[in-house]
Amino acid sequence: MRHNGVLVKWNEDKGFGFVQMASSQQQTFAHIKEFENRRRKPKVGDEVTFKLQQQPDGKCRATGVAYVRESIDWLMFPILMIAFGYIGGVGYASLMTNLPVEVSWAFALLSAVTYLLYALDKRAAQQSNQRTPEKVLHWLSVLGGWPGALIAQQQFRHKTRKTSFRVGFYFTVLLNIAAVMYFIVYADQFWRWL
Repeated sequence: MRHNGVLVKWNEDKGFGFVQMASSQQQTFAHIKEFENRRRKPKVGDEVTFKLQQQPDGKCRATGVAYVRESIDWLMFPILMIAFGYIGGVGYASLMTNLPVEVSWAFALLSAVTYLLYALDKRAAQQSNQRTPEKVLHWLSVLGGWPGALIAQQQFRHKTRKTSFRVGFYFTVLLNIAAVMYFIVYADQFWRWL
């Protein structure tokens, strides 16, 4: 179960501090290695969510600490360029080849749906509710929604640590790009065959 709280003390030199639970005055130890986003420096007043883990000495510590409000960091610009560039590139290819223009519209729609599902899944994870199955997220990516998934992963810091998911995600990206390239190159033959 995840808890809401605020970072009330932080020692930058030693890399630890204390979070206070929103529902009580209890303060819990939090180490920097437990923060999901280590690119951002923790500061007093940050709103966070976290899990409690009981230690052998009976004390609790915060694990899986995530910021409630993530600011868009420097990585968002290139990710936005990749995502929108791909959708725009597919749109341009549909104007220059026999690739149907509806493909780019479908990718844009699937990207929006995928982004929304990632946001809902992140919220469900924080509240320990039923999650969106990973294979649903992968299918949406392979069908063309991966640009939305890429943006959501970065913005929400969601599905960025599990190696098996990341490998599967990048496989879906490559599969989608390969399919689009195939249809661009062989579009004439494909539509004649149908």
